[in-house]
Amino acid sequence: MNYTEQDRAIALIGIYQAAQQVFDLATTGKTDEKAYHASLESLFIQNPADTLAVFGGDVDNIQWGVNTLLAQMSSDIAVSNRNIEITKYVLSLMILEKNIQQADGVFNQISKVIDSAQAQRAHFGEFHENVIATLARAYSENVSTINPRIMVNGQHGHLQNPRIANKIRALLLAGIRAVVLWRQVGGTRWGLIWNRKKYLRAAQALYRAPQADDHSEPTSLFKKD
Repeated sequence: MNYTEQDRAIALIGIYQAAQQVFDLATTGKTDEKAYHASLESLFIQNPADTLAVFGGDVDNIQWGVNTLLAQMSSDIAVSNRNIEITKYVLSLMILEKNIQQADGVFNQISKVIDSAQAQRAHFGEFHENVIATLARAYSENVSTINPRIMVNGQHGHLQNPRIANKIRALLLAGIRAVVLWRQVGGTRWGLIWNRKKYLRAAQALYRAPQADDHSEPTSLFKKD
């Protein structure tokens, strides 16, 4: 299949969306609900019709990530609102995903735990805290021991809250899933450096202005091929 710049932009946006939410939760204890649901739902999508289908098939579901990518990657000082923590999370997720690929059997173990979470969804509900705890366990048991270990900075009270900590780990797992997708559609770190303007144009094309009653803005397949 031939993938486009838009496919790569959507996948990269998924990485930035997960990273933004990790930052949000660690610093404020809250994040955008639509983005949160879309990121976690991506962990359960096995055979998407296209790249956007991984995030529910709706551009509105990735607007948190669109705004974050534009803020982080723009060279226009008037537009750019870079956050070094989010940049760190994105780069760490990219390196971590590559190292997981090289660790024999890790993705299969993650998939098994996600399958358990999928079964829990039918019993407890799609985003029940038990489901999130299982996704967090998939990360802590299989990913957190692989370098680079992602050190999340934020408010002590939020980081020590078990429910928020589980959400953060689940979102880090979703971030890794987005990196897997990004590589599947042809994304590379060198390509990101050389084609930054193309990514920005594709992200700008995906941007949707907030509705009049929507005042929210960002605070700034684990089946191995």
